[in-house]
Amino acid sequence: MIIEYENTLRKLITSVIGFNDNTDYKVSSERLNKWKEKRDIESKKNNGILFESRIIFFSDFYDLKTIIDKNWELFLPILNEKKRFSVFFKEIEQYRNTVAHGRKLIKSQEDLLSGILMDLKNSITQYHNRNEKMDDYFIEIIKVSDNIGSSWGESIFSKSKKPTIRVGDEYELLVEANDPKDREIEYKLFHFTGKLKINQKSNRFNFTIDESLIGQNIMILVTAYTPDSEYKNESSMKINLTVLPK
Repeated sequence: MIIEYENTLRKLITSVIGFNDNTDYKVSSERLNKWKEKRDIESKKNNGILFESRIIFFSDFYDLKTIIDKNWELFLPILNEKKRFSVFFKEIEQYRNTVAHGRKLIKSQEDLLSGILMDLKNSITQYHNRNEKMDDYFIEIIKVSDNIGSSWGESIFSKSKKPTIRVGDEYELLVEANDPKDREIEYKLFHFTGKLKINQKSNRFNFTIDESLIGQNIMILVTAYTPDSEYKNESSMKINLTVLPK
């Protein structure tokens, strides 16, 4: 849950400020260079393939607090109270240090950690819903990314080109979704004119590109939904690909 809290903050920062290397996070050039060094190391480990290439995801935990503090006017409509956010962040920081030193969290600490994480996710979802004139009831797909560096959604800054792949390639899609009621989420992937149909509990799809997907503008629909909700609660995102013959 600690890592999930960190990455939820990172996703929030990319949505509010951006995620390009030249985005002004109001941090020092030294910190930016450290992030780039970490990304380069990770890229070499994976033979140049990065599932996550956004620079903010290579920042340190305390960098996130610095960014939010220095850009508080942008985060105020979402996080509402600076002191409250700071108190929660400090609690997570203490738990993070506890785990880093090989100690386990006790039950009450785990419960508080879960509550802080849920509070952050709800604040984000409620903000999006208010701006879109929706009640605080519906799931939202935040981002979809693939194993060759493309991504969809996330923010107005997301401008990935349509990826080109080939028959026989092993393709992977990772779906990031949030439900404000914290219900169990399941995932569907569907190709409108082909035979590709997957329904599963995992948010990571793995499949082999076959001849039925060949085309210049292939559209795949990715859906996240809560099967146990009392009303229809789903969010979908269209993924466009170019698929070449083998």
